[in-house]
Amino acid sequence: MSSATLTTIQTQITLYANSIVVILGDIGNIFIIIIFLRQHQNTCSMYLISAAIFNTFYLTFNRLVQIYPFYYRDETIRAFFLCKIRSYLPTVIGQIAKTMVVFACIDRYLITSEHANFRAFSTPKRAKYFILFSIIFWTLFSSHIAIMSTITNGQCSTSGTYSTIFSIFVIIFIGSLPPITMGICVYLTYRNMKRIHCRIQRVINNTTSLYPLILVETMITTYTMPNKSAQHLQIETFILNIAYLLLFVNSGVPFYIYLLLSKSFRRDFKQLFIYIYRKLTRRIQVNST
Repeated sequence: MSSATLTTIQTQITLYANSIVVILGDIGNIFIIIIFLRQHQNTCSMYLISAAIFNTFYLTFNRLVQIYPFYYRDETIRAFFLCKIRSYLPTVIGQIAKTMVVFACIDRYLITSEHANFRAFSTPKRAKYFILFSIIFWTLFSSHIAIMSTITNGQCSTSGTYSTIFSIFVIIFIGSLPPITMGICVYLTYRNMKRIHCRIQRVINNTTSLYPLILVETMITTYTMPNKSAQHLQIETFILNIAYLLLFVNSGVPFYIYLLLSKSFRRDFKQLFIYIYRKLTRRIQVNST
């Protein structure tokens, strides 16, 4: 594939595909928030609402960065600050969103446990503490990204030993721990449900299917190999563009997975539209009289 073709495809992805995913993803996440807020609040819904909020932030922030690219050739204080924020903030937001889904999976295991102490541990009050803890933890734990990201040869990147350290961080904490933890919780929840001879709740399938693409984040690192050819760099950039598109899909697809897999969620979504329609109809009737 020629360099010109790669450049054209990258441009189309950035202009159209990413924009469509972000718009649909933000709309879907907003619907998730509205639907779950209208229901009786439980720990799982609190986690999923939080995940939807942070997924919206993730999509919107990254899209703004793509639309308004910044060039770091001047190496001013402003440029260094933007470089660090651009690398640090998406990681923090994305990890908080994933952690919320992990917490939702753990919560499903707790409430299906035969042990009363485990079930009692799942409370809205504790969920609020866990959400706050997750925000503080990832804000502090990911601070090394902001510290070590810098401008090198007009590009925002990492260099030296830290590039390897960051790659390990991505593989372990972004690409491995969340899906492994969710997988274990799903298995344990399934086993609990079989023991009590109860039908497995759809929400288990929903929460575990939210992040089938999470491993693609292992590709999004700033590790760079020396002496790359121009063609090699262009191919790498093309792959990264595809990976970023998949990450956008990853943060924008939950609503549509819920809608596809969950009968109760489809019912709630339908009721939301009926509620909005009736409210608008009453308002029109009042205004007309």
